[in-house]
Amino acid sequence: MADDQRSRSAGLGGTQLLAGLPDPARSEVEAAARRRTFSDGELVVRQGEPASSLFVVEAGRVMARLVSAAGDEVTLSVSGPGDVVGELGVVLEGQVRTASVRAVGDVVVRELRREDLDRLRARFPAVSDLLLKVLAHRVDTLSRRLLEAHRVPVEKRVARRLFEVGRLFADGSAPVVVPLTQEDVASIAGTTRPTANQVLKALEADGVLRLARGRVELLDIRGLRERCR
Repeated sequence: MADDQRSRSAGLGGTQLLAGLPDPARSEVEAAARRRTFSDGELVVRQGEPASSLFVVEAGRVMARLVSAAGDEVTLSVSGPGDVVGELGVVLEGQVRTASVRAVGDVVVRELRREDLDRLRARFPAVSDLLLKVLAHRVDTLSRRLLEAHRVPVEKRVARRLFEVGRLFADGSAPVVVPLTQEDVASIAGTTRPTANQVLKALEADGVLRLARGRVELLDIRGLRERCR
């Protein structure tokens, strides 16, 4: 069950998110950040619920998924330590969550509520700059993914997404186990499941990875990186 304790976060202070803030503002943001813990499979946010806070991942990984109007479930991203999720909840009032975010394994996040950030923005203009930086990063990521979808071969897109997610789950042991289904891989690579399956099977035949139920085991990280170029 989620833990709602409030405490200072050494992890939050060490993220790039706060790197540009002056010390007084950084301390205030850290103090306002509520520590929350989630177990594997627990929802951090639910699609359609009112949005009034953002979350900074301190430890663990989270996966964002949405359900389309047609009822299809689409995997959007996997995020890890230092990443921000739910930022629109503190920028635009009256918003609802556009996707659900679920814990993958045990997760620690820091929640910053809109009212706290509004108070801090009034005192420290640099906090507004911080939010703009977060939004700019999100727009840049989406723009690059859109460009990839039009210009980059699907084989390279699949390899890039697996390599990126693999880095989040790497712990020094081999193989690197990535808890993604083939449907998840297809979604984050911007392709169909049959096409993703063909690419994954080819990578498996080359010894780069091994497919298992509900996961992909990365066997040759160097070989996977080569296929990203």
